Amino acid sequence: MTAGLAILAAGSSSRAGTDKVSADLGGRPVLVWSLAAAVASGAFDEIVVVAPAGREPAVRALTAGYDARVISGGATRTESSWAALDALAAHEVIAIHDAARPFAAPSLFARLVSEAGEHGSAVPGLAVADTVRRTDPTGRSVEEVDRSGLSLVQTPQVFRRSVLDRARAAAGGRTFTDDAAAIIASGQEVHLVPGDRRNLKLTTMEDLGYARELVAKGLAALPATVVARS
Repeated sequence: MTAGLAILAAGSSSRAGTDKVSADLGGRPVLVWSLAAAVASGAFDEIVVVAPAGREPAVRALTAGYDARVISGGATRTESSWAALDALAAHEVIAIHDAARPFAAPSLFARLVSEAGEHGSAVPGLAVADTVRRTDPTGRSVEEVDRSGLSLVQTPQVFRRSVLDRARAAAGGRTFTDDAAAIIASGQEVHLVPGDRRNLKLTTMEDLGYARELVAKGLAALPATVVARS
């Protein structure tokens, strides 16, 4: 069973106010951290990076030295996922990862591919540990939300191709916040597995600053060892 990975780097980065995927993190672009981890996992037969239309050459320059093909993304995250599905047509298992999560570990990629091969899907999530409160538009606290059963969902999200094909056929022109949402909307189940608290998402400049601090303190490092695939 072969596996392909799509790293989505086609977002606008509007909340960060900068191009996150090319931002410096420990001397390398943010995008390269996900690429290095994916290669080190030994889990993938092919990797594609989904770039914003018109920025393919710039993204290709970022990925120099890695065996990854750059393709054009769509106007929405969902369209970019479907473009990746077409680009990875030869593979039975498809993983989709946000480039803005640079600290996904090689072991996480490998574990999720294995779980998806067995269950049809594998989506990492973390149980909500903090108290959750709903507020009104003015910021006034309205009510406490029961956090039992709530999870913070991460990427990479990994699926058998047949699962994604059914979701795509059912989606029509709808867009979704992630691929798991498209699967659920099509009436299929998603297999949620334990995520990794180190797998943080860089949404704001504050997030990027925190990530740089972790690297500077030696608490995060670019994966360097390539694991041979059995």
